[in-house]
Amino acid sequence: MTLLKFLVIFVFILECQAGHYQRLLLEKLFRDYDPTERPVFDENESLNVSVGLAFQQIVDVDEKKQTLVFSGWLDMTWTDYNLRWNPVEFGNITKIRIQSSKIWIPDLLLYNSADDSFDVTSKVNAVLSYTGEVSYLPPGMFKSTCPIKIDDFPFDEQSCSLKFGSWTYDEATVNLKNKSDRAQLDSYIKNGEWLLKDVTSYSESLKRRTLYFLINLIFPCLLISFMSILGFCLPPDSGEKIGLEITTLLSIMMFSQIITGIMPESSLSVPKMGIYFASVMIISALSIIANVFVLIFHHRNVKIQQPLPYLIDLVICQFLAKLLRMKRPDEEKDPKSKTYNGVSDMNDLSSKSLLANVLDINDDFGIGGAKKSINRTLNRINLKQQFSTNSNPYMTNNQVSLKRDNSNLSGSGADIFHDNKTDINSVRKNLSSILKEIRLITQKLKDDEEDEAKSLDWKFAAMVIDRLCLVVFSFATVVSTVVILLTSKNIFKPSDPHPIF
Repeated sequence: MTLLKFLVIFVFILECQAGHYQRLLLEKLFRDYDPTERPVFDENESLNVSVGLAFQQIVDVDEKKQTLVFSGWLDMTWTDYNLRWNPVEFGNITKIRIQSSKIWIPDLLLYNSADDSFDVTSKVNAVLSYTGEVSYLPPGMFKSTCPIKIDDFPFDEQSCSLKFGSWTYDEATVNLKNKSDRAQLDSYIKNGEWLLKDVTSYSESLKRRTLYFLINLIFPCLLISFMSILGFCLPPDSGEKIGLEITTLLSIMMFSQIITGIMPESSLSVPKMGIYFASVMIISALSIIANVFVLIFHHRNVKIQQPLPYLIDLVICQFLAKLLRMKRPDEEKDPKSKTYNGVSDMNDLSSKSLLANVLDINDDFGIGGAKKSINRTLNRINLKQQFSTNSNPYMTNNQVSLKRDNSNLSGSGADIFHDNKTDINSVRKNLSSILKEIRLITQKLKDDEEDEAKSLDWKFAAMVIDRLCLVVFSFATVVSTVVILLTSKNIFKPSDPHPIF
């Protein structure tokens, strides 16, 4: 118990002595000290100040305002000639902490600051060594100007300069030196959008992480741009070609507005992403125009419009169709169908010849033919009567009566001729009306076949144009994607190559 009391009293005495020595030291140091006086032995001598930067975190990079906000602290060290002491005389005290307002501090500021207060560092205590060395580490939230280059957005790299310097002292009075070529990154926290490639006391090198833009902007835009090509694969009769192209164009315009909200408003340069969206919009708009022409050709009404001109048939249906390896539908049929069509063609020919026979009907079915047949019958009857009279001059009464009956029969033959003449006239009229209807039907079918053939020519021309647009727009989309996006120098570089940054 007595030993414990002795130890407590001994520690208390030491603390009292430490506080006593520190009080004496402070009284000695600041007895005639002026914080506005530059701490040098010779007034013509320049005071060397070592400056370093500790980088903690990238808070924000504003592309529109072109500013960089980061947190960290300055590391300044210099030697104050007036703040030296002998540790032996003051209880072996080698370092003390004092308020920065009581000593001379270089007025170090960020020249390219974009903050309203300009000096954003906090006034913290300084560490004073017995050799006169002063260490001052003021933290702050620094906001500097940073010209943003948007040519390769979103695969861009930015270099932001940090210019620290004394606001009132020149190099002859205060000489600023860098403590290290690179800033301290022991407490650095990674940023989700920007990769810190390198940082010194006077500059920062940043690279944008592209994963967010690839997933949310570039890949959807690629899919939408290739969807505009699929519009040429739809048949014109589906009625969805123009609707698909307009929907694609509106989607691209929506993504373009998102990109416009991210990029800085600058007319000095246009980012590659903006150029790509503009090219995709142009391709989509031209595809709408091309689909309109395809539909015009496909739904051509040959009854009220002219048939396919010779020049269009020569250029599109022959030259371009051969170039695109396309054939007319009637040329692509297999041999079986050709055989079947040959049989049907023979049937058509036979039916046509049969119709021609009907149309070119012989006059034997007319009145003249009937007259001739009746006259031949009457002549045969008269010849028989004359032959029977001449051979038997002596005829009985029965024979005479039979001759009378024959004369009556010849009279009744004349009546039969008049009746047949009436029936044949009515049949002739019916046949004439039937043949007229057949001719009308035949002419109508022939005209429809000709119109269908002309319409098929227009539809085949539409198919050729559709195939040509598919090839051309596919090539344009692929070329614009490769030339604009894949030529960026940072697109194939890893987003986080350094394990520390």
